[in-house]
Amino acid sequence: MIANPKIQQKVQQEIDRVVGQDRLPCLSDRPDLAYTEAVLIESMRLSTVAPTGVFHNTLCDTSIDEYKLPKDTPVVINHWALHHDPEAWDDVDAFIPERFLDEDGKLGPKPKSWLPFSTGKRVCLGEFVAKPELHILFACLMQRYTWGMEEGKTPDIAPIASIFVMYPKEKDVVIKRRF
Repeated sequence: MIANPKIQQKVQQEIDRVVGQDRLPCLSDRPDLAYTEAVLIESMRLSTVAPTGVFHNTLCDTSIDEYKLPKDTPVVINHWALHHDPEAWDDVDAFIPERFLDEDGKLGPKPKSWLPFSTGKRVCLGEFVAKPELHILFACLMQRYTWGMEEGKTPDIAPIASIFVMYPKEKDVVIKRRF
């Protein structure tokens, strides 16, 4: 949010409208906080935590298009490539939460190229467990605080990356209580 103050303001406006300031956001607010959810989804797309996911082995001989994969072949999904594919995403490097909303401002269906938690039988439980917790934590932080940089400083939000994990660089962040 430090790099996108206008988006942060839109999230805060949505939270103020739906939740107000007299209580903290809760799980039952989540369906009415579509823009807030879209911001989280776009964050997971643009800053893929586990760029290659978890390695697996094929259970039997199989093929993908013209590629033959014998049983026990190590396979991995390149999540980073899916999330940064210009054929799947317009303006691929831009932070655009609206790409996940329909014309009514509600969350649209999950795009095929959005797989931060993998897919299929081995989908990460985080999709069902951590995502709601992340939503509540993010909504609570956005409700209570505004996040920014010192005047005149520009945030470098490019992550530190390896094949297995991506994480943010250290920064001096200014946090101001909203009320």
